[in-house]
Amino acid sequence: MENTETEEPGWRPNNPDDESGWNCSVHPSVFFLLGTLLLTTCATGMLCAAIMTDHWEEVTWDRTALEHLANSSVRLRWLLDGVVARVSTNDERDKIVAFLVPMHGGIWTLCVSLTEEEISLLGRVGFPSVQPCVNYLSGGIDGVKGYEPRGDWQHRMQNLSISCALVCLIVLGSAALVGAFGVFQHQISAVLVTGVMYLLAGSFALFTLTIIHFKRLHGKPASIDSDGTVDGVVSPLGGRGVNELLPARIFTTSWSLDLGWGGVMLCVMTSVLWILLSKIMRFNPISSMIN
Repeated sequence: MENTETEEPGWRPNNPDDESGWNCSVHPSVFFLLGTLLLTTCATGMLCAAIMTDHWEEVTWDRTALEHLANSSVRLRWLLDGVVARVSTNDERDKIVAFLVPMHGGIWTLCVSLTEEEISLLGRVGFPSVQPCVNYLSGGIDGVKGYEPRGDWQHRMQNLSISCALVCLIVLGSAALVGAFGVFQHQISAVLVTGVMYLLAGSFALFTLTIIHFKRLHGKPASIDSDGTVDGVVSPLGGRGVNELLPARIFTTSWSLDLGWGGVMLCVMTSVLWILLSKIMRFNPISSMIN
């Protein structure tokens, strides 16, 4: 008798390994594609988060060194459990010279590491009204009272790091668009270009990290003039009279820099995966991987 039974799509009656008869196998290249997309998302998110956060550098004060450097002309008074130091004249007037405060900064921001409540409490003892955070992109901080006018070296390095970070963000956004086009339209050249673009983004991020890491090592010793104060010092008088206390400042890198290094490594790994994906697609188009 002639068998008139029609086979349903996807049915494999001669497949002994599948008891249900359905072909549920997935091409191994699909897992490579999913892994590439996952690592791409992690690399992009980590690098963007590092660039946009403002904890690349922190400024603190060594209390022991401050007390040693303070001479008879100034008086130190510690506030907020030793977080902030009030520097005043050592005479009957007890006139405020400056406040030594912790600060943290990013690629294009500089912020006082104090809460609004703490700033309000300090205001009762003469803390001047300053912006909690200053954005370098909104005209810079030169001439803003309470923050340091950049020296020539640090000014150039700061501008260069901002430029590299902006280029990195632009390249990351472009790579995401090109990669999506290459995957959905099965364009091998676009996938290959995506790998190159992630390598380029990692290179610019590396430049940014290196500049931020070394910009303090080659700067000249800071001094205070009548136009403003240095990082870590907020003064109603322009910061005059605390030059001898500046060696007590401590500059340390913070978690944003570590996040950036992790993003750079992931970008390099992502670039390699995209380049390998373009080679795989040459022999196994994505349409055949999924079908």
